[in-house]
Amino acid sequence: MSDQYRSAVTAMPTSAQLGGEQPLPFVRFPFFPTSPWYSTNPNVGYQVRYYSTGVTPNDGDYQVGSEMTRTVQFDIPVRLIAVNGAAVLLDDSDIGANLFVNEQNMNLFYKFRLEYTTGDKLQTASRLASTVVGTARNPGEIGGHGYNIDQGASLVVGITPLIPNLNIDISFQCLEMRAPRNYAIR
Repeated sequence: MSDQYRSAVTAMPTSAQLGGEQPLPFVRFPFFPTSPWYSTNPNVGYQVRYYSTGVTPNDGDYQVGSEMTRTVQFDIPVRLIAVNGAAVLLDDSDIGANLFVNEQNMNLFYKFRLEYTTGDKLQTASRLASTVVGTARNPGEIGGHGYNIDQGASLVVGITPLIPNLNIDISFQCLEMRAPRNYAIR
């Protein structure tokens, strides 16, 4: 069949149909640790930068059980490598002194979701942060080559506190891709 007669696909292919040519349609490749792509162009440099956002009980939109959205802007292209979070209980008077928030359980007290500018959702639904957000000791790696974010794009972060008086910080560990200069010689 000639390539000049293309048509819309009405049934998306199965995972088996996405394989390459026989005899080896798939190969195994490590997924963790995250292995971002690096340019072979010697004029492109890289720098690690931590972008961040968060919520505090003093924020006007802070309400237990209600999602708050925050936007994180990226001026240059980056690859998101890991998402880490931490929560601190500022005052336990409303929930009792029996609750102790520490590194092992802090990401159980809020829900989290992440969405790209285009509407592409890294998490398809808001979930307990401990399922998708790591900590400094155990980073929440994205896996594969990371998550590409273009210059001028942003991430929409959804955070839902599940208890009162919780301070939540989220950090995005990114690999920035930098060009050698912002002008061209003609």
